[in-house]
Amino acid sequence: ITLAIISFSLCYIAVDAGVDVSALLAKIGIEVNSRNENVGTFAIAYAAHKALSPVRFPPTVALTPVVAKWTGQKKSSEGGDMKD
Repeated sequence: ITLAIISFSLCYIAVDAGVDVSALLAKIGIEVNSRNENVGTFAIAYAAHKALSPVRFPPTVALTPVVAKWTGQKKSSEGGDMKD
């Protein structure tokens, strides 16, 4: 969820700053017509965020076991060491 929130936030900031998302989406094969250009910043950022899903998947798959192991560790009641 964290990577998705970061991705969407970056897309929103980019769209809000004036990045031509239509041209970027056209480069990866997503056609944008004049009807699509009238939607708001949120919708354009969401479309860009969804188009970037293939970029987000590999880090998500790679980091999920690491984060799961890290969050699954508990403190030992005796020594304060981390236990699996």
